[in-house]
Amino acid sequence: MTIRRILTLLLLAAGSMNAFSSEPPKLVITILVDQLRYDYLERFHDQFSEGGFRLLMDNGSFLTDAHYNYMPTITGPGHASFLSGAPPAVHGIISNQWFDHRTGGNVNCVSDPSVKGVGADGADGQRSPRNFTGSTLADEMRLRFHSKVIGVSHKDRGAILPAGKKPAGAYWFHSGSGNFITSTYYRQELPEWVKEFNGRKLPAQFIGQTWKRLLDPSFYQWPDDATGERKLAGEDKVTFDHRVVASEKEGFETIIPTPFGNQLLLEFALAALEGEKLGTSTHPDLLCVSFSSNDYVGHAFGPYSQEVQDITLRLDLQLNEFFKQVDQKIGLENVYIVLTADHGVAPTPEFAAEQGLDGHRVDPVEQMRDLLGKLGKRFGPGQYLQTPRIVDGNLYFNHDALRKMNVPEDDVADFIREWALASGNYQAAYSRRQLLEGLAPGELGRRVVNGYNAERSGDVVLVLKPFVLLSGSDSGTTHGSPYAYDTHIPIFFYGSGFQPGRYSDEFSITDIAATLCAALRMNEPSGSIGKPLVKALADQTQ
Repeated sequence: MTIRRILTLLLLAAGSMNAFSSEPPKLVITILVDQLRYDYLERFHDQFSEGGFRLLMDNGSFLTDAHYNYMPTITGPGHASFLSGAPPAVHGIISNQWFDHRTGGNVNCVSDPSVKGVGADGADGQRSPRNFTGSTLADEMRLRFHSKVIGVSHKDRGAILPAGKKPAGAYWFHSGSGNFITSTYYRQELPEWVKEFNGRKLPAQFIGQTWKRLLDPSFYQWPDDATGERKLAGEDKVTFDHRVVASEKEGFETIIPTPFGNQLLLEFALAALEGEKLGTSTHPDLLCVSFSSNDYVGHAFGPYSQEVQDITLRLDLQLNEFFKQVDQKIGLENVYIVLTADHGVAPTPEFAAEQGLDGHRVDPVEQMRDLLGKLGKRFGPGQYLQTPRIVDGNLYFNHDALRKMNVPEDDVADFIREWALASGNYQAAYSRRQLLEGLAPGELGRRVVNGYNAERSGDVVLVLKPFVLLSGSDSGTTHGSPYAYDTHIPIFFYGSGFQPGRYSDEFSITDIAATLCAALRMNEPSGSIGKPLVKALADQTQ
């Protein structure tokens, strides 16, 4: 082979590499829609605008078989796993709150008594990511690119957990004042752009407004008064129209379970984009946005309600406007967008039962009374548990009492497992020993193991049967299970670093960070267990 031929081949190879490699984007936007089930994207597809969800569906990588690979499927763990690539077993955020067996009290997943609120007094401002173990995409972007990172949400955990350990800011909504606040973990004073936004008093403008259907009633897939729906605060009916009954004196919490809550956050996210000048420097910045209103609506009305359909359609229009604003300010060609959900949701047990499914509610007080009574009969009188309730599937033993009574912990765990399975309400029950020693078989066991943290989880973990809720209420619904209605979520990657198309490959929430890091050519977060979906990358050589 001649020297000229060799040089030609080398030049061609270099050109090929340059075709795949691309400059990093100016801005990465991650969007979590709290409680956005995968099936909503299919059920409501024909009613979406071209510039909202369909912008991502038609022009991005749409992963159609994406699931949470752990239990419990709850907001705190979902936001922690989203950009860390780690399950709760690794990052330690096992739920929104958990029981601390050392102090005997409950711990909020983002509580931090060492800090103070900025913008509001009290515990609502005493928040930070200190309970999270490891790094997130946000931290790795700062190390790789010196990126500026901002997190915003209605919920404190929604703003804090994706944004990592040292963002430029994390801001959440304080319903008592109607302001967005932060804590001294991040800064001593609100920046001017946040002060200006709070000064606009947008929440007060939503008071007295009415949430009406976006479309004619004939376009909605289920009746407006589905069985098991729960009334919103201040209302005497479960059907449309819904009026915001908050007041400045009483607080603004009732704005959040309406589309007005999402509009408020959208406006704040745009203010953050402008105020922090995100996407205007030589390095890629990161904006983490978490919409919480859909979750509140889903809890009250369930996934087959007109309210859930309507708030999803309205969020589609709001995202359409958000993407237009981003395009005008930065150019969508300079942006990566990742959109997903922190979990799904179960149908109300009453709706499930109407559809011939085995849905019912289990009263938690009656259940614990039964368990404690049978423990006493089996082992004698004593305080066997540190908590009088099941904490997101966890039971915590009173280890001191068991030692004094000379009752082996394994015997108590075995008894509770037998009790749970005999009750007809539980699919499985696992002891601490089983979970730590890898003795929880099958896919169900694997998901429980992934959600089990040796330091913070309980001594027995209970798994309810499908469509069964532990609930003292007679209406509404929730999430947290390892079943598809809670685990199956949509995932979108949009931008020049990704190949558009629908991908039916098996994909987990912990694969998002790995895929995004591959597109950005950077290290994965410290606890990541995920793998990138290479076929969804524009650069297929990775």
